Amino acid sequence: MSFEGLIEYANNRYQQTGRAIVTKQHTLCKPLRNGTGQIVSAKYEEKATVDFMGQYAGTPIAFEAKHCAADKIDLKRVEPHQCDFLRDWTAQGNGIGFVLISFQLSDFYLIPWCYWQAAITAREAKQGGSVCFNPMWTDWNTTGKASVRKDELPEEWRVKLGGAAAIDYLATVDRLWRIGR
Repeated sequence: MSFEGLIEYANNRYQQTGRAIVTKQHTLCKPLRNGTGQIVSAKYEEKATVDFMGQYAGTPIAFEAKHCAADKIDLKRVEPHQCDFLRDWTAQGNGIGFVLISFQLSDFYLIPWCYWQAAITAREAKQGGSVCFNPMWTDWNTTGKASVRKDELPEEWRVKLGGAAAIDYLATVDRLWRIGR
């Protein structure tokens, strides 16, 4: 099963159990036809926001899902328009935003948007530093590099694989934002 397939399976389980409603956001495409009217290709009509959006315990959530075949992820994998969307989403005050990452379909991490954004800022300044945000209170040392290695991520951001939801990212949301408490 693909990474997005695991997430969609989890989202279906969340909805079946009444825990949350989170859906995949589809990008509109316009079919391109040849001279005989046959569809030969397609182009995107507009840029997508993020991969998934929904409601969990009355709280709006939005996140971008990224799969990596290696043990690190380039910060540029989240496109500028997606960065803008997640920045605006979380600036509203009650919206939760994050990047959900799969490393080789074996290790999964949820990086809260404020930390991802801090890593981008550190990269642009070409210097790292320690960051800590409310309500997570997780100290994280941004390196100032263009990518983040799996072993640089805090353990509390790890998403466990298994259980009824396959990949229970909402358990990590609970732990970090204290939603279910």
